Amino acid sequence: MQINKAALEIFDFTSSLAVYSEHELKVGDQAIQDYIANHVVKAFKDLAARTGTLHDASPFGKQLVDYKNGNLKFIDLSKNLGESLFTYMKQATDSVVIDTIICEAITDASYICILLCQAHDAFTHQLFSEDDGSLATELVSHKAVLPMPSQKLRAFASINLLDFSVRIFEPKGEFDGEVSYILADKVLQLGTNQSSRDTVKKVKAIVDKVAQAYESDGVVELTTAKSMIAKNAEVSDTVDPVRIVEEVFKENPVQQEAAKKELADADMMRPLPVNREFATKVGEHHKIKTDTGIEISFPVEYMKNREFIEIKTNDDGTLRIELKNINKIVNK
Repeated sequence: MQINKAALEIFDFTSSLAVYSEHELKVGDQAIQDYIANHVVKAFKDLAARTGTLHDASPFGKQLVDYKNGNLKFIDLSKNLGESLFTYMKQATDSVVIDTIICEAITDASYICILLCQAHDAFTHQLFSEDDGSLATELVSHKAVLPMPSQKLRAFASINLLDFSVRIFEPKGEFDGEVSYILADKVLQLGTNQSSRDTVKKVKAIVDKVAQAYESDGVVELTTAKSMIAKNAEVSDTVDPVRIVEEVFKENPVQQEAAKKELADADMMRPLPVNREFATKVGEHHKIKTDTGIEISFPVEYMKNREFIEIKTNDDGTLRIELKNINKIVNK
């Protein structure tokens, strides 16, 4: 990850003050380079990020086209974006200080990235000499300290300068009485897909809901769905919820149609982007908890092999879980 250019805009919503820099940050300073790059790399991997595409005819899209064509300087692009952000955010943000870093990052492609860094209070130490020559230490409060790279940004967006594809995460805010995403809905004006985490969560919830509605515990159905999501991630960065429910409920057309209706209500009747690493991990283990308080976690693939685990129904309707071929038990 290389940060080519960057600018810092300061939004102080405690006093409704915005400061727009007329100069770029010195990204040749290794500390500044590392700080911004580490935040961008971490944000790129965030599973809460949604995806979308910026239209080149939108207000900011037009500015990006001008920037790509050399008709708009980076510092002017940054200031214009900052002014638009502040206009919307000052009507929706609590009394906080938010430093906004706008940068051009280079990795597999060139990206314009927007980092909203909510400042916080912090303490550091100070050493000073008393009048008698003795040394003393004290704690010093610092206002508006930026988040460390290990901490999550308040909001983040990246726009691929080649195809204008977008990755974005942000909290919702209220603007003019309307709850919305300020970056996505107001500033960038784009529609987004749901995040990888939300996509997988909703698919699992629908499979479980439909299975239990037809008197099943949902274990077999959920493990099948999770296994399909994981195997699909080996070859694709999208997941098709329709294909999953068709396979999970292939023996029961009524359940299959019920699941499709749930998908339609959730606007999931199409392949959706998913983080492949995350999807693979989803299919590794499944956890169940009984009404007696017993919890069991096991590899998903074991549900297809009765040599390891089997769930049976007793004559009185209760369930029995059998764990087989165990050589050793380890306490944790």
